[in-house]
Amino acid sequence: MQTRTLPSRHLAGVEVRLDPSVLVLAALVAWAFTGVFRAEHSLGVALLLAAVGAVLVVLTTLAHELGHALEARHRGMEVEAITLLLFGGVTEMHADGQTARDELAVAAVGPWISLVCAAGFGLLATFADDLFPATVAASLGQLAGVLGWWNLLLAVFNLVPGAPLDGGRVLRALLWMVTGDRLRALRVSVRAGQLIGILLVGLGAATLVRAGAQAALVAAAFAVSGVFLVRAASSELRQAELSAVLEGRRVVDLVATPPPEVQGSASLPWPPTPAGDGAPAGSSEVPGVELTDDLHTLIEAFQGDHDVVRIVRAGRTIGTLTEAEVARAIARLRRGEPLP
Repeated sequence: MQTRTLPSRHLAGVEVRLDPSVLVLAALVAWAFTGVFRAEHSLGVALLLAAVGAVLVVLTTLAHELGHALEARHRGMEVEAITLLLFGGVTEMHADGQTARDELAVAAVGPWISLVCAAGFGLLATFADDLFPATVAASLGQLAGVLGWWNLLLAVFNLVPGAPLDGGRVLRALLWMVTGDRLRALRVSVRAGQLIGILLVGLGAATLVRAGAQAALVAAAFAVSGVFLVRAASSELRQAELSAVLEGRRVVDLVATPPPEVQGSASLPWPPTPAGDGAPAGSSEVPGVELTDDLHTLIEAFQGDHDVVRIVRAGRTIGTLTEAEVARAIARLRRGEPLP
């Protein structure tokens, strides 16, 4: 089931989703920028510059993610969507057929775009007096300078060599090239990401102890970022290990003996699935999979409100699989046990 997002838009053919938490990101950036601009401007001007800066931070984050998406699509990968959220952005893509060289290019392009943005804002800040009217040149120059530093820090942070950051993907791609083992390379980048996350949590705790309440927000940012990195890296490893288990297997592998075709109006023993009005859903509303479909397709069929799917052959239902049955089968595969 998809995470609830704000109304989505399409940009360059890619769906862009806004998680509600991106509003928190914008608010935090605006609050931080207000403190920066307040030293040299009135409160009204500082608030205006901070608001513009917050919008541009979100837009440059979008540019970073759009770089990933367009490079992935250029290399033949299917891009589902970009989601902007509190911790930046996520580009969802299907990497079937991806090579180590593809992964390296897709991972590196995001930080490269952030560096380009940093350079662009830096030039605007440097030549603000020549580019803008004298009445606003100082203010816009300061805004451009702040955004330049922001994008530079974004690029540097993303290049830290630990999953799920772009630097972790670069590390994984390079190790994959050297070892030829993608899963092994991923495990190394995940361990690096978990270590970096733990260090950030420790840095947050040390900051709070040494600087006290005045640095509480900075300490919290370090700690929350660290926890996010540890959890996201661990999740990425679980997903990769699951993909390795499912690789090459199909629905027919979960069925000991392919069931006979159901004739006419014969009924099938699946649990009733409630429809939106609470009424049981009929077989036409229950997702179906072919015996030849891969297990990724089978798992995706359970992402709605159903806990059962139909097994279909030549357009006719020949049996069912429940979510619990599939979970038990995958657990056996994870343990290296043969399917019954």
